Amino acid sequence: MKFGYFSQLQMPKPWREDGEVLLYKEAMAQAIYAESVGFEYYWQTEHHFYPEIGHSSSPELFLAALAQHTFTIRLGLAVVVLPCNHPYRVVEYVSTLDQLSDGRVEFGTGRGASPYHIEAFGVNSDQSKEVWEESLEVISSMFLNDFFPGWQGKWYPDLPQRHLIPKPVQKPHPPLWVAGSQPATYADAARKGLGILGLTGMEPSELEPAIRAYREAALDCTPVGGFANHQVATFGIGNIDKDYTVGRDKACAAARWYAGDNDAEMQKVRFGSHTGAYYEGQQATVSRPGVREAILKRSNEDLIQDGLVIGGDADSACRVLERCEKLGVDQILLMIQAGNTTHDDVMRAMDLFGDKVFPKFQ
Repeated sequence: MKFGYFSQLQMPKPWREDGEVLLYKEAMAQAIYAESVGFEYYWQTEHHFYPEIGHSSSPELFLAALAQHTFTIRLGLAVVVLPCNHPYRVVEYVSTLDQLSDGRVEFGTGRGASPYHIEAFGVNSDQSKEVWEESLEVISSMFLNDFFPGWQGKWYPDLPQRHLIPKPVQKPHPPLWVAGSQPATYADAARKGLGILGLTGMEPSELEPAIRAYREAALDCTPVGGFANHQVATFGIGNIDKDYTVGRDKACAAARWYAGDNDAEMQKVRFGSHTGAYYEGQQATVSRPGVREAILKRSNEDLIQDGLVIGGDADSACRVLERCEKLGVDQILLMIQAGNTTHDDVMRAMDLFGDKVFPKFQ
């Protein structure tokens, strides 16, 4: 099983005047250090309009800078919100990033976290899945053809023929992924040949049927791109310490902040006040008794024992990760910089993960 460092550039209030400058400097230091301790992937989200939760509106720029300070770590876009980005521009900057990183890009895609996000870009939220699907087909055509032959579709009715330059280092394109949280999404991703980025935390009882659906659907795959990328990655908030109680409480505090104790508007759009067709599939997670309730109503000890948080010490973290590995998870997306976790705490936890945890999964 592989490990990815997952970042949203979180910035809890109250904010200091130079807060974002410091946030980006510390995030870059963490990303560079992640490679040295053994993380094989670094993933960064694309978020818009989410105070506190995500100050990462242009992950491709951050990753381009990171590429100049690293050598082996894979650089993951988690994810490019396709309904909010024009296919021409997406292909251009993904390919440019692949050139700058000497072929280390992982290309994650998605339809958007909420109507609050995508409707600001003029996209009807109930149509976002269709827009995502067509956009992904267009982008794949751009990668697969040396000269893009043009496109006439429903959402992109008249894209002209063009040379798309530069070309990516990885041929015909970087590995393709999609964000998902439901078994149906997992299965759809597998049929399209996409890796699945499980960006909403699931309990093992929920994760097992989702992975089973993915593996079964992969047997009947027609890749939307040039090849199938059948991998399952799942998200988890984590923090460990030499002292079990210290690591447990810090990890759980971060999880509770993420699930409830942050910007109120974000909670409405992320964890559960919206209704409508948009939420019937992609965002059913907000209405199941809920990620939010599952985290807020459990004790710290139960969060660790139930596998909702990867925390405590190295041994307790390994027990959770071993369960994930047995379920068929290929990669853990570990978010340590969450809530009020300090930069020093992040770096210390990364040291322990690299020294005490990762070697057990090699």
